[in-house]
This record gives sequence, structure tokens and C-alpha cells, in this order.
Amino acid sequence: MKYSVLLPFFVTYILSSFGPAYAGSDLDGDEDNYVVMLSLDGFRHDYLAKYDAPNLKKIVASGITSKGLIPGFPSSTFPNHYSIVTGLYPGNHGLIGNNFYHRQRGQKYAMKNAKAVTDGSWYGGLPLWQALQQAGLPTASFFWVGSEANIQGAYPTFYERYNGRVPNAQRVEQTLAWLRLPKDQRPRFVTLYFSTVDSAGHNYGPDSSQVRSAVKAVDKQVGALMDGLAKLDLPVNLFITSDHGMDAVLQKKVVFLDDHINLQQWRGKSKLIPGGALTYFYSTDAGLVSRTYAQLRGVANVKVYKSPAFPKSFHFSPSDPRTPDLVLVAEPGGYIGLRRAKDQNRVVKGAHGYRAENNKSMHGVLMATGPSLKSGLVAPAVENVHIYPLVMHILGVPVTTKIDGELSVLAPYLNASESN
Repeated sequence: MKYSVLLPFFVTYILSSFGPAYAGSDLDGDEDNYVVMLSLDGFRHDYLAKYDAPNLKKIVASGITSKGLIPGFPSSTFPNHYSIVTGLYPGNHGLIGNNFYHRQRGQKYAMKNAKAVTDGSWYGGLPLWQALQQAGLPTASFFWVGSEANIQGAYPTFYERYNGRVPNAQRVEQTLAWLRLPKDQRPRFVTLYFSTVDSAGHNYGPDSSQVRSAVKAVDKQVGALMDGLAKLDLPVNLFITSDHGMDAVLQKKVVFLDDHINLQQWRGKSKLIPGGALTYFYSTDAGLVSRTYAQLRGVANVKVYKSPAFPKSFHFSPSDPRTPDLVLVAEPGGYIGLRRAKDQNRVVKGAHGYRAENNKSMHGVLMATGPSLKSGLVAPAVENVHIYPLVMHILGVPVTTKIDGELSVLAPYLNASESN
């Protein structure tokens, strides 16, 4: 289905649904800045050096880049995509994993559960699209974590329900179509998302020819996006981000839980939430928690942490009903399966979710180019929560909620006219 064909109906539907708020917004004109943010899921910090990506390298040459984009814990897709657009660590915005349990609700959040994913009550913080809309700026999203949920009373002005089968080229096409809308309807902030590189990394490993091909494929679409933006004659700042990197899984470091604990004891009221490189354990049975902790402490290639003695980098609050009693994390190159007999042939070739502070392979990318930004500069590795205040500043909207990110971290890379 071609989204360009659907655009007139789609625009009419959205504008009629939201009423005249945007048509009456105090937008100055085309001199006002725009931000387009593209996430390349699983694009590791060193892929640009390892693989051919001429269009991404043009962004580096013409704008800013960092030596790495550091994810919060866990270094997984849902927590870190949402950190980028809220400026909060996962432990503070509530998405503490792709999958986790909530004691008070008695419910599990799972990234493949459409009911949970589209339920705005799971999401803390004020995402960029909502903060900008509250300031009168239209926004759009062709996929981003949280964008298809009603968060604090609203969705992005334009958005799409996630469908991984939509080709990346169509996502680019629709992004450009939104930016061709009349000035009073045109979104000032747009997100889009490609999963191509992440999928190849999981299936074949980060050093594979398939990842090389995936990087080439997404770079082609980045080129199409850049060409389209250049024809719009708008002051667009293009951000390229990723949620995390990717590490090669070593078979000798794979741990199967049924070799060490009785999985039957973690059924029913006690919950075990697997996550590849990590596992969360929830139980009201203090004895079971203590026994399991003792059983896992000596297991090679993993580390187990017991609440409340979590590393500071987790940003987990012991009083939060989402916080596990135990967190088991694989060491770099490791992986956690449930049952050896059943799962040994299902182990992926590449994984993420590890602690980023002891595994640089978890670092993603941050590249940005546009009229608001200096050119040819390389920043140190930076935490992803600092992108939020930078985008808000570029678009001229003050941050009104408490966030973990700080504008001062990336402010030195703003053009002089934007840094005031």
C-alpha cells in the first residue's frame, strides 16, 4: 500500500480529529527549525568504520558525530528508544526492558503484546512529540517506541501503527510527504525507524557479511532521505541515532538456567522474565529469592544482583513495582537460555542487553547535520538521554519536566546563533 496515495485522506482524518489547534499555532515560517530523527536499530558505534556507508559518512563530514551513543540499562530496544525521546533513564521512565512484570498491576509488559504497547499508562515521562505539541508544534512518527500509545492524552499529530513489513523506502517517502504539507500543518519533529541492521546482527552476528549488506541497504535509504530533504528548502536538522550496539555471542559463554536452578519454582506467582543477555526474577517468596541468588552467584559468564543492591547505572528504585528482586546479566559475549535441551539450537549469533559500562559493543551512534549544528566535529561517547534537551532547544521549546539529560553536554556542538 502506497502511503503517498493515502496522504490526503490521512491528513484530513488527523486534522479533523485534533481540531484547529495546529492550524492556529503561532508558527513563524520556514525559518523555524525542523528535526528529523532516524533510528537505525542495532547500529553499533564502529559499523561506520567497518562497513561501506557513504551517505552516513556525508553526515559525519557535514555535521557532528560522537564516538558512541551510550544506552541505559538494559541495552535493549524499547528502553533506549524511549530514553532518547524522554531524556530519562529506563529506570525513571518505566520501560525497564523489552519485557518486564508489574507487581501492582499483576501484568506483564511485552514488546510483542499490542495491547500493552499501545497502552499509554505504561509510559512515564513526556515524550518529545507530546512536549512539542503542548507548545503548539505538529509532530509525526513513522514508528518509534511509545508513538502508538496515548501518553498523557495524545498521540503524535501523525503516526503509524508498527508494521515491520513496511519497506524502509516507504517510510522515507511518507516522511518527506509530511514535510511537504502546508506550513501550518507541517510537522516540526518527525521520527522514523529502520530495524534492518539489528535483525541481521541477531541472526548472523555483527561481523557477518549480512550485517555489511544491511548497513549498505539502510545507507541507501539515508541517501534518499537526504536527497529529499535537500529539495524541500527547509531548515531541517537530521539526527541519526541507534538504541544500542551488538555483540557476537560465543557458544562457550552461553548459560542455561535449568543447569543451575529449578525453573518449576519460578512459575505461577513467581515470575521469570527472560531477555537474552539478561533475566528478571520476581517473587514474594523471600526464601526462593535468596536460594536462587545463592545458586547463581558462582555461575561463570553471568552476574546476579539482588534488590536493593543494584549498580547505580541501573537506576532501579527498590520501591518501584516493576523492579525485579533479582537481575541476572550475561558478561560480554554471553547469553542466557532457559532449558539446555530445548534452547541450545535457538541461541542467536548476536545479542545486546548487556551492561554498557563494561561492554563498548553496546554503544550505538549519534550523527547529526543541519543549520543548527556545527560541522566536522566529533564528540566523546555520550549518554542517549542528552539528545532530548538538544532537540527541544533547537526547536525553541523549553523543557518543563524533570529529565536526566542535560543540554550542557551537547550545547558546544550548536552553531553560535543557536547556543544562546
